[in-house]
Amino acid sequence: MQKESLPTRGFFIKERFSFCPGNQVFSLIFFMVGILLIVRLGQGATRLDRYYAHVAREDAFGVIAPWYPGQNGQIDERIRIAAEVMKRYPWVDTSKAVMAAPDFVYNSHWKIEPDGTIVIPPTNDWMCGDLSQRAWSIIKGLTAHYRYTGDPMAFVYIALTADYILDYGQTDAQHPWPEFPISTPTKGKAYGKCDPTGRNQLDLCAIIGTEILRAYKLTGNPRYLSAAKHWGNVFAAKCNFDPELPPWNRYVDPSVVGWSDELTGSTTLILEFLDDLIRMGHTGKDDIIVKARDAGRAYLTDQMLPQWLVNDTWGRNYWDWDNPVMCGITSMCGDYILKNRAVFPNWKTDLRNILSLIFNRNSVDPQSHGEVYNGAWAFPESSTCCGTSLSYNQYTAAPTFIRFGVIADDEWAREIGRRMIIMATYDSQENGVVSDGLFGQTVATGEWSNLAHPWPLCQLMEVLAWMPEQFGPGRENHIMRTTSVVNSVIYDKGRIRYTTYDAPAETQDVLRLAFRPDTIRADSHPLEIRSDLKANGYTLKRLSNSDYIVTIRHDGYTNIEVTGDDPQEVVENENLKYHGKWNVEACEHARGGTIHTTSVIGDSMTVCFRGNQVRLIGRVDPAGGRADIYLDDVKQKTRIDCWNPAPRHQQVLYYNGGLGEEEHELKIVCQEKNPLSKGNNLYVDALQFSAATGMSEFGQGSGPMGVQRMIFGYPKRKDYFDSHGNAWRPATEFVIRSGYGSDSVEKSWWQDRRSMYIGNTNDEELFRYGVHGKEFQVNLTVGPGSYYVKLMFADTPLHWFLERDKDGHRVLHTVSAEINGVKVMREVNISEAAGGMFRAISFTFPDIEPQHGIINIRLQGNNDGEAILQALEVGPYDG
Repeated sequence: MQKESLPTRGFFIKERFSFCPGNQVFSLIFFMVGILLIVRLGQGATRLDRYYAHVAREDAFGVIAPWYPGQNGQIDERIRIAAEVMKRYPWVDTSKAVMAAPDFVYNSHWKIEPDGTIVIPPTNDWMCGDLSQRAWSIIKGLTAHYRYTGDPMAFVYIALTADYILDYGQTDAQHPWPEFPISTPTKGKAYGKCDPTGRNQLDLCAIIGTEILRAYKLTGNPRYLSAAKHWGNVFAAKCNFDPELPPWNRYVDPSVVGWSDELTGSTTLILEFLDDLIRMGHTGKDDIIVKARDAGRAYLTDQMLPQWLVNDTWGRNYWDWDNPVMCGITSMCGDYILKNRAVFPNWKTDLRNILSLIFNRNSVDPQSHGEVYNGAWAFPESSTCCGTSLSYNQYTAAPTFIRFGVIADDEWAREIGRRMIIMATYDSQENGVVSDGLFGQTVATGEWSNLAHPWPLCQLMEVLAWMPEQFGPGRENHIMRTTSVVNSVIYDKGRIRYTTYDAPAETQDVLRLAFRPDTIRADSHPLEIRSDLKANGYTLKRLSNSDYIVTIRHDGYTNIEVTGDDPQEVVENENLKYHGKWNVEACEHARGGTIHTTSVIGDSMTVCFRGNQVRLIGRVDPAGGRADIYLDDVKQKTRIDCWNPAPRHQQVLYYNGGLGEEEHELKIVCQEKNPLSKGNNLYVDALQFSAATGMSEFGQGSGPMGVQRMIFGYPKRKDYFDSHGNAWRPATEFVIRSGYGSDSVEKSWWQDRRSMYIGNTNDEELFRYGVHGKEFQVNLTVGPGSYYVKLMFADTPLHWFLERDKDGHRVLHTVSAEINGVKVMREVNISEAAGGMFRAISFTFPDIEPQHGIINIRLQGNNDGEAILQALEVGPYDG
């Protein structure tokens, strides 16, 4: 082979070393490892036999696939398990707490036994410290869950959480931050009034503000709006308008902590809250809230985004330690930028770069085992936390990747998120036990209940919102995504009625239905089917299983009704079988004008049906009671609770999907009420079920199939365009085990140009940076097909006299490389191969087929030296 300047026309270059293995060789060199596996990077696993709680499943291309076979799909099943755990969570009464509520309102400390029994261990102040994060999970997650299911438990747990914060979780009027939320009450009694002298963290206070506003939109309680307006006024009054400084500190009182008080990328959480207030018409005196919001945006644009490679830019958000956490903040910042794309003109490249930093930043600790498994990225919370607890951050990152992928039409991001969330939902069992540890153990979820169920539920609702075709339940009816909050919904047979809090310009809702709509009305006005949604109307997309994706635009209208020929069936309440002292009560809001009620403990109702899904419909109100549930004579772990702060009709009391295609029996038995209810009343309206069949797709065979070009160590926010007009982005999809708590960018990236002159190339910028280390791997997400891989090098000793071995000789960059386990380079001296230092050389390997949806490239340094890599290109190989 011969040296040749880069880039060349076509896919391949002439190279000094020839080694182009055929596919038959690649297929021989793949091996599996067990639990005692990742001792060093070269032994990293591509596939494990199990992930978290379940045996691994893969699709036709070896990529991770759902373990759960039910028609409702794995995402819906995981949501149902999370919701049912919350419904059966133990309550505390006023003998222990300041108000009666489920224990998770006060405290994240829990333990769940192998049989599913939930135990609340003796706790301490610390376990109530995640109040803001719990409120986020509960309020955001259950608001979306109500829209999706019609289950009214949202109005119970959201109101209790919001009321606790307003009544017992604020500072007093004399505090420097008066009547302001207490986000982290680590000095407060776990079941009592929060102590304002703790680590009250402003970005987390803003989360509470956003969620209190969401609670207002759902419930209409005016005191929620009043409190949020006041908090916004305080934020604005405390804003620092110096453009070179953060607009807010990190803490209300930084003296209570022994670490940095500088606010980082989580500034976006404050901006999200202020934006919400502004959209609702509250801008403060002299528009001070708008000015504060704009100052925060300027800080993010001018100070934060230019430092996108700096670890602290996206760290230091979690309440309980001064940790350079990456995953949560990059996702939160990404969500904000996606909502405000017009404000951030470079949003596509910024988000692609920022979101993917978590791959190498969070996987540096060898003990975490963070890398790619069956095509899915998995990594811990940060470089210093949580061991092999990898599912939690898959839940955190995947929805943002998916949302970005959909909005930006970026198949790379969409596919990364799709695979990631499938793997994450391997963590839970039917009994509610969550194994978040990669090898099947409980790590964080064994102690922190928020990480086990409320947070996954919250995040999975986002996944369904943005990937309804791939993950929505088959042959069911659901509102998947809405611009505004849905504050009332009735899922009837062939008729879905819902209202939204408001309907601003470009309001769009996405539904997945088991039928084709005949009519859609907005405030009684008929909407027309359209080819686009440039105006009010709706579009239809028929799926392979006969479901429909329906997208509705209804600017200015808040009451929506969708009707059509629904395969669902209904058994009216008078045709159910009752045992005990049930009464028939006239009810104008019930389906048929009547409803069956009882308040006698032990009274029961039974009904038989044939189908794969079932919903019990009834009323909830302040006198509602509880009931045990039996399905096919098996007592369910969860329960029905008909208590609600206000009457609501035709609501979903219980639902289950993914049932076998056979005869089933549902039974409920009246039990004692919760501590807040005024009675034991059960209210039964109807039973809905369906035998319609048709599995959902889960995205098998997807993934980016075009050319991907990347420069290692490249620090800029905009892509580099080579002499042929091709775009090259910063390379971030690699793992280097630089050590517990280390910064992989600082340790292994050459972010500054090491030389201006690079020979053998027309595009010197491709070779001026790089990644270096004794050993590292690159994991490229691709779709099915055949690819070429081009590895691009230049030996550029910036300070060659410092880069010496123990004998004083210059350390040579002698590199060995494997692609998908096959050795393709063996101890290649880069400078010698290129004809000298500061000269470019590349090696191209054709006909590479991905393994488990990934092209894995491993590089290793030899002779006490480090491996290097300057740039990489992968693209379709056409022979």
